[in-house]
Amino acid sequence: MPANLPPDYFEAERLFREAESTREKISRLEDLIRTVPKHKGTDRLRADLRRKLSALKREPRSKSSTRRVSAFAIRREGAGQVVLVGPPNVGKSALLDALTNATPLIADSPFTTWEPMPGMMAYQDVQIQLVDTPPLNAEYIDPGLLDLIRRADLVLLVVDVQGDPIGQLEESVALLAEHRIHPEQKRDELGPEAGTYVPMLVLANKCDDESCEELFILFTALLEDEWPMLQVSATTGRHLDLLRERVFEALGIMRVYSKAPGEPPDMVAPYTLPQGSTVAEMAAKVHRDFYENLKTARVWGANVYDGQMVSRDHLLSDGDVVELHA
Repeated sequence: MPANLPPDYFEAERLFREAESTREKISRLEDLIRTVPKHKGTDRLRADLRRKLSALKREPRSKSSTRRVSAFAIRREGAGQVVLVGPPNVGKSALLDALTNATPLIADSPFTTWEPMPGMMAYQDVQIQLVDTPPLNAEYIDPGLLDLIRRADLVLLVVDVQGDPIGQLEESVALLAEHRIHPEQKRDELGPEAGTYVPMLVLANKCDDESCEELFILFTALLEDEWPMLQVSATTGRHLDLLRERVFEALGIMRVYSKAPGEPPDMVAPYTLPQGSTVAEMAAKVHRDFYENLKTARVWGANVYDGQMVSRDHLLSDGDVVELHA
């Protein structure tokens, strides 16, 4: 059931986001709650707002010299940090729920996601961190969100293919550009002085089945710029396995497995390294002593014969097994 929120809600929501002190946030959140109409379509939204209000009221009010850590300062985990970005109601939280172990609040009402939420997405034997974020909003974007996007290894720009995907994509790209954040493919065109460049992949979400193919084809045909793109569905799971693969490829990483002398290789927990890494760089990930004292290594893989002795400068490939000798 749609929320049908009034214009007063969005103005109150903007004022709440701009609040700085805990006291001011409580006051403005109470004002925000009063703007939400009471009907079945807003039950989850009102419950979420009340939970947030209770959390704010539990925060200590005393003055402290300790600086509050931003909610957007998310510690990196896994083989890479990938951030879901887009306007309201395109299904970012639903994608996080479908792809990871996280349990975000999912609702039809806009601005359900107030703070970023990370989860771990598995691709074969690799774990990749996926972060859901608050919707991009022309009225206000938290500086912490912008910093999170700048630091990301990959940004997934999410649009609703059943809505206005062209308008959604253009608005998201324009808002990021206002803050000097651009897709990697624009680097040569805009130059190094334009700002920060981040790899981006467009996700046309809500492509639930083959009946949406025409919508997706029309969307891609009408775009002025070429984008790396994938149609997916958080609801039906369509192409989510392909998404995992595309994310892994876009991160530009490879898996390398360790082997102790006389022991079978550990094929459960690979080390992840940038493509083109050397044996020495893999040794540094294992332990500093290995890196400093490394003499040779034996490698099993596609570009060597089994157990070939190599130097510390040998270039590794995805799936190699390495036995380090100090």
